[in-house]
Amino acid sequence: MGLISGTLLSSNKELLSTIPIMLLIIPALNSLVGDISTVLVSRLTTHLYIGTLLPKIQKSDRLKEDFYGLIITLLLSLGALLILGYLMGALTGIGIVNPIFMIFIITITILLIFFIMFITLFFGAIFLFKRGKDPNNFLIPFVTSLADFLTPFFLILFIIIFI
Repeated sequence: MGLISGTLLSSNKELLSTIPIMLLIIPALNSLVGDISTVLVSRLTTHLYIGTLLPKIQKSDRLKEDFYGLIITLLLSLGALLILGYLMGALTGIGIVNPIFMIFIITITILLIFFIMFITLFFGAIFLFKRGKDPNNFLIPFVTSLADFLTPFFLILFIIIFI
């Protein structure tokens, strides 16, 4: 996955260099998505082991609480990251092209990735738990690789679509 992600980034170097602020915040966005998703895997696994979440694909109040808590955390972290990114861009002289547009692109990218991760990790945790495997051992490395690939992929895709 890392090889594919690196190839994707290097093949779109010219596009990303036209929006230098993206180059500044892509690593932080990868980290943000990976960190939130890792917390999600841990929460799902804990709920499955202590029995507050049944190993069935169904809605539950516990799952909704985790979803809302993580989405609020994600949005607050994203806000702080955007403020820091733009502050660093201004301090270093990096050109900031259309800040509202960039915030829109980054926000829809992060929200889409979170929804993909939430669904994928929920199904993966249930599947692995039913087979007697510890979801943490499989899903945490998987989520890191997937986040490293999806973040630049969707950023580049949305920049191409909306520019």
